[in-house]
Amino acid sequence: MDHLYNPLKLSVYRSLFRDKSVLILGGGAVGSHEAEYAVKMGFGRVDILDFDTFTLENAAKHSALVRTPEDVGRNKAQCVSDRLLPLLDEGGATNGIDADLCLIGPEAVAAYDFAVLCLDNFAAKMLFNELWLQIPRERRPIVIMDGTHDEMAQSVMLDGEEFCLRCLVDESWLEASAVRTSCSGPQVRRIDGEDAIVRTSNLASSLAAILSAEQLRAAVLGAPDAMNRRLTYTAYPHLELSAAHPMKKRGCPGCSIEPPHDIRFLPGSVLDVTLGEAFRAIAAALGTKAFELAVHRLSYKNIVYSGYIAEAVCPSCGKPVAVKKHEGRAFHSDLFCGECRAAKRPPQERTAHEEGRVLRAFTPGACGELLGETLFSLGYPLGAHLEVIERNGALDFLDEGKIRTTVFAFEGDAEKMHTVRSL
Repeated sequence: MDHLYNPLKLSVYRSLFRDKSVLILGGGAVGSHEAEYAVKMGFGRVDILDFDTFTLENAAKHSALVRTPEDVGRNKAQCVSDRLLPLLDEGGATNGIDADLCLIGPEAVAAYDFAVLCLDNFAAKMLFNELWLQIPRERRPIVIMDGTHDEMAQSVMLDGEEFCLRCLVDESWLEASAVRTSCSGPQVRRIDGEDAIVRTSNLASSLAAILSAEQLRAAVLGAPDAMNRRLTYTAYPHLELSAAHPMKKRGCPGCSIEPPHDIRFLPGSVLDVTLGEAFRAIAAALGTKAFELAVHRLSYKNIVYSGYIAEAVCPSCGKPVAVKKHEGRAFHSDLFCGECRAAKRPPQERTAHEEGRVLRAFTPGACGELLGETLFSLGYPLGAHLEVIERNGALDFLDEGKIRTTVFAFEGDAEKMHTVRSL
């Protein structure tokens, strides 16, 4: 630390941050400031995840770490991480991951002490809430959700014990969950019959990050009454800094999510382990080959994707198409044959999946052509929980007493979050 910072000018408790890690989801207007503050506070590990790139149109809101116009077109997470390197304490580390939130699972989130959500749509926030609540309580990181609205900045810190992220969201906002938002509401207003994005300033973005940084500091120091609080900064002419204690929403669907009772860890990572290798490891752990591995379940934008499209029927010409993609990663264009896709032919009167083959589970004896595929390529995100079902002769749900479900995960997924650059 001495080679970069003068220790006599730093806080006396800076060393407390050295063994703490934080995952920042979103590296844009708020996230780039948040990453800068976290590194300068002394966090030993600061990782950022974002699938988007920097543009000139939003340059006024980013941290000064981001160089304009030099960094235009670069992935936000990778760029911010690279710009943080000169600011790291000795032994500190950072990684920028070019990825969508849909590509990580609960164990990827569990790799950190803190997670800060600098996200601009509620679909992503609700997906994160589901991932977070699937982590056993003793390994669940503290979460901070921040954002701006007009010139107001806000940050909420929670541990999941009193309320969840969905408790902070008006259910009506989820009807159009992909719209740009802040933590306090949609960032789009209806003006003269047209949707208009609510404008915010760099000052509001940086203040949201400062509020989050202050909550990070309070959590590390163990400040009393800091947990499960919302901080709000209101600009002039009504200048105010306030703190409030949000309440659990009655009947909140998010709060009903429970983590698995037991998770059994296997060596390796979904990025490297093939389906065949997973089958062998699971069979050894269970002492039987009579099981099925459920296809990954992704709930996003009010749609549940739980199938692997092995084969589809071209919706234009009716020819079979080898898709080999998880429903949550397949686009409509993937269902067309190459000829119809190239000619941009329209679909006919049939649904794409009616005559195709969509798998809901993988079984050891019926996946010959898929055994060499990695679990990630089959739709399991980095840090996934794998649900393995033993039916023991059960024919349907009425025989549920015979059915046993075991949840597996891979011990190498957490470390991959610190090294992989793109998913």
